[in-house]
Parts: sequence; C-alpha cells; structure tokens
Amino acid sequence: MQSGSSHTIERREAAKRVIETLPVVRNFQKVIEARDMSIMNKELYQFLNLYCGFIAHYDIHGFRNTYAAPRDFADVFIRHFDQDHRYFCGNYACHQDPYQDTGYRKAEIKEEFFRIVDKHKEAIGRWANGVESERRYAIFQALKSEFEGKEQTFHLKCGLCGKSVNIRIEDIGQDKNALDNLCCLFCGQPIKIN
Repeated sequence: MQSGSSHTIERREAAKRVIETLPVVRNFQKVIEARDMSIMNKELYQFLNLYCGFIAHYDIHGFRNTYAAPRDFADVFIRHFDQDHRYFCGNYACHQDPYQDTGYRKAEIKEEFFRIVDKHKEAIGRWANGVESERRYAIFQALKSEFEGKEQTFHLKCGLCGKSVNIRIEDIGQDKNALDNLCCLFCGQPIKIN
C-alpha cells in the first residue's frame, strides 16, 4: 500500500501532464510554436492581460498587431515569460487563486507558459533574426538595383603603357560616343574600353 505522500506526488505528476490540455495552455503553445499572434484566442488574450503583465492595447486586434512583427514577438512578447529577462512577469500571491474551474492555479498555468517559452526562445530569436535579415537584404537589393541601374562599370586598359583601371560612369545617356574620347590617366594616350 502506498503512503499519502506518494499519492500526492502521483497526483502532481498527473496534473503536470494534464495542464498541457487546458485550452488556454494549448492556445499559448500554438501561438509560440507557430510564432503567429493571429491564432491567439479571446481566453488567452484575457489571461495575458489579467495575469501576465501585458496591457490590453485597446482590444485583441490591437494586441495581436502590437506583437505580430518578428522582432516584437521575440524581443517583447516572449520576454514576459523569460525568467532571464527584465520584462519577466513572475508569479505573485494573487496568482495562487484558482483559474476558473480548471482545478489549476493561475501560477501553475503561468509556470507552464514559462516552460513553453524556455523550450522555444532560442529558436524564436534565430527566426526573428533571420526574418529581419531577409527584410533588410530585400531593401538593400531594391536600393542597389535603383542606384546601379544608372551606373555602368568599365574596365580600361591603355594599349601604350599597359596600365588598367576600372571606372564607374553614372548615366552616360544616349551619347555612347562620348566614351571614345577617353585618355589614359597615366600616359595621356587615347584608350579603348574593353
């Protein structure tokens, strides 16, 4: 026959497995794993505002929009559950109250949120950095094509002295013959474009 303390331990272990099935916890896990605030439901929104240190941002739509961008999701949203960060919203005495009729305290649900974030925070950081890098690279490419579209680079080699130089010419316009009158910078003789 088992003692009372071993029954308590077994019940706690069973509770730890079952807490993952609570709708608010399942929704939180989906948001974290998908890195997508748009799938946050109303129950999770209310839990986050009431017990996790967030402000309402007017309504659920404003809340979702506030943390939708990868940097905001990674650097602000999940940091409320990251015990190593200054935004961390730990458990307080008021969180010892039961959460609805779930049989769990608010603190236990938050502890599950902490566990979920701890499991995913490094991957979320890498994801946000990758998305930001791709966004910046796309901007760089657009700017590069905008400005390089007006520039042409030519390799010039003097037939007389043998010196070479690369030159970049901005917008030579319609008069391509203007390049026929170039002279070597070193010896002054006319040169041809290669």
